[in-house]
Amino acid sequence: MMEALELRMLDESLREHRQAFLNFAVQAEKKAGKGKTRPVYQRFRQFFDYDKELKKIRDKKKHAAKRSRFSGIGKILRKGE
Repeated sequence: MMEALELRMLDESLREHRQAFLNFAVQAEKKAGKGKTRPVYQRFRQFFDYDKELKKIRDKKKHAAKRSRFSGIGKILRKGE
């Protein structure tokens, strides 16, 4: 259930970032030579990488499974042998 909440929050974040990108993209420019300017972000993915954020959430879940509250029991049992 926690992953579902995080995924929902990620989707909300995507919508917020997309809206911010659209609002800002028209105005954001940087110098590109003598008297010329160009957009700072030429692609939305440069502004917000959804796939990268999704991978972070999924990797976090995998690592949490490895660090379960019982992970130290194996060490204790091996130590007693």
